[in-house]
Amino acid sequence: MKLGKEIEPYVYLLPSMVIMALFLGYPIIYNLVISFFQWNLRRPDRPFAGLSNYFSVLSDGKFPVILRNTLLWAGAGVASQMVFGITLALFADSLYRPQKYMRTIILLPWLIPGVVTALMWKWMFQADVGIINFLLMHLGITKNNILFISSPATSLPSLIFVNSWRAVPFWFLMITAALQDKPLDQIESARMDGARYPVILWHVILPHLSPVIASTGVLTTIWTLNYFDLIWTTTKGGPADATSTLPIYTYRLAFEFSDFGRSAALAMVSLIIVALVCIPYVRRMFSGLSKEEL
Repeated sequence: MKLGKEIEPYVYLLPSMVIMALFLGYPIIYNLVISFFQWNLRRPDRPFAGLSNYFSVLSDGKFPVILRNTLLWAGAGVASQMVFGITLALFADSLYRPQKYMRTIILLPWLIPGVVTALMWKWMFQADVGIINFLLMHLGITKNNILFISSPATSLPSLIFVNSWRAVPFWFLMITAALQDKPLDQIESARMDGARYPVILWHVILPHLSPVIASTGVLTTIWTLNYFDLIWTTTKGGPADATSTLPIYTYRLAFEFSDFGRSAALAMVSLIIVALVCIPYVRRMFSGLSKEEL
């Protein structure tokens, strides 16, 4: 009887575990198997390669540049999303009547499909006919057209801005939801003790938001590290690999160079990097949840 009660929770979890094994476990294992073979569509044979595919992608001269781009893309992107998302949520929370209209406007970028967003900003970033250059020159901010997505110096920052513009509404939504349950009694006590808003924000509101910030950070970091359509639609990793990230180069190895073995190896390397980057977030998230339970 006691054994049955211990097994019962796992029986309810069994359907979801089977689905995860089919749709997550099998592709990862299959990709891992491919990474140990010279799986090139230009060759009929597929000899066992061992770890040579991993050594090949890690020793590739492009790998340090691509890894740097990926970390900068994710780090700067998630940091800007977090700062602007929390700021907008706090501002909206301070309003009363205009709050619902502000929420609707801010959420619009999140509702636009990714490819539509990429094509829209690609047109606006055009050096000769783009509206952004037109406005900058019309306002006298610059005298020459800026090559937003055609120059190695400005292409990655421009795409980080677009990705943040699209992802800030998600942060705004999550933080706004968490602010509905903020500790009003603690805030009122702090005000009665003479604490100003920055002190209340730092010592009361942000600690209350920390579990939500951690969980949202995990999600947006994973999404940003694996984001593909914006970069591919606008620059395809160029110019000169200035915007090439791990997902972009993995795709190119497979479908441009037909080298599925190296592409699978790079995909496994990417999986390890994503896991290493997200572990601190996950640990903080669970620690925050455990503190709340106590």
